[in-house]
Amino acid sequence: MARIRHLAIVTEDREKLVKFYTTAFGMKLVEGVGPAIYLTDGYINLAIIQKRPHYKVGLYHFGIEIDNVEALKPLCKELGATSEIQKRPANREAEYRVADPDGNLIDLSQHGWPT
Repeated sequence: MARIRHLAIVTEDREKLVKFYTTAFGMKLVEGVGPAIYLTDGYINLAIIQKRPHYKVGLYHFGIEIDNVEALKPLCKELGATSEIQKRPANREAEYRVADPDGNLIDLSQHGWPT
């Protein structure tokens, strides 16, 4: 079975996004090859890539499993999230959604993903 190994986000400000993901979600910097800054949660890697002329900024959305949404709300705001953490409709797997400083949508789930 195939598994997601990494996600990549193209951004205008790599350092701002690195600070957002390392501070808000506790991701760690990891060694990598190439121009990206690589982060990991220990399971999935996230490549933060500086925008180049032929690159399109962004990613549609991705999901992160979290422990406590209430503790995360002020932290995301402080770190420049472009939206408040919002409750999602009951018919979605993720209970909440927020947008990072570049506007990339992040689904947030406290109960995890179906297996």
